[in-house]
Amino acid sequence: MAKLDPEILAHLEWLGFVRPTGLVVSAPALVRAGAILDRRDVEGQRLLTDCLAHGVGPEADRVRESAASYTTDTLRTEPCLPDFRVFAESVLGWSFSPKAYAGTAESPIPPELEVPLPDYGETLRPDIAVRELEPREGASAWQLVVRILEPGQDLDRVVREDGHLEASAHGRMERILRQTGVPAGLLFNGNAIRLLSAPHGESSGWLDFRVVDMVQTAGRPISSALRLLLGEPRLLSLPRTQRLAALLEDSRRFQNEVSERLAQQVLHALYELLRGFQAAHDASKGELLRQQVADHPDDVYRALLTVILRLVFLLYAEERDMLPGG
Repeated sequence: MAKLDPEILAHLEWLGFVRPTGLVVSAPALVRAGAILDRRDVEGQRLLTDCLAHGVGPEADRVRESAASYTTDTLRTEPCLPDFRVFAESVLGWSFSPKAYAGTAESPIPPELEVPLPDYGETLRPDIAVRELEPREGASAWQLVVRILEPGQDLDRVVREDGHLEASAHGRMERILRQTGVPAGLLFNGNAIRLLSAPHGESSGWLDFRVVDMVQTAGRPISSALRLLLGEPRLLSLPRTQRLAALLEDSRRFQNEVSERLAQQVLHALYELLRGFQAAHDASKGELLRQQVADHPDDVYRALLTVILRLVFLLYAEERDMLPGG
């Protein structure tokens, strides 16, 4: 078996830690865009830890104490980032300039990023948005929107209020993305940063960067990946083909290519298995499958297809060490 590129393996490692739901970014697409993971990004992790000390009050004091060391006992206190803007400026290098960002006093959120819900008497809108400085024709002029939630708010809990939309913070963000055409969204509740992708007409995907994981020494690849994906250079400075929106699109394209190749391989294996059964049937002088072919000829094809698809799932699970080793 051909060995994977070590740079791809590095991305597969942190993706395995965060366990994405659906597709957000793929390791090959990241490497093709020159997004190489710095596994020794000690500075980024230090900046992240320093942000934990910016809160006020007893809760922030407790978090500040836990940030002083990375032992298991202190990390059980769920470190929290109390201020998104402090985190974004320090860890991600966001400048919040009016030319590139909206949601500030100098540049409020524009109406094009609002989703009115007249039946519910409310309007969905992000708190911060990042422009795409060189949008392709027909593409959104924005590449990322951010919702800043209450500290510790459950991202997936459905909120039910009389007359208002019954949806979770995640569901509301997905609705914003689909109706505005923005490629990506970010949910921030202090304990986690969730990156979402919800392209029009396709299934959504998301992954969570949990603060408690990123401040541990073993979680350094996760914090490095966060900075790699959401740092200001990735959003604004790099060539358009290497920016976040292009990464998300290229990841979807790569996944489609993989799916098409897999489908071709499955069909090839199915036809080989079918030919084998045909040869065995002929060798038995028509006795092996005589009754099945006479009564339910389609069942033979369907049964062989079922076997192939189950093998695909087993191989997928085995490749990712999801099966018992004994």
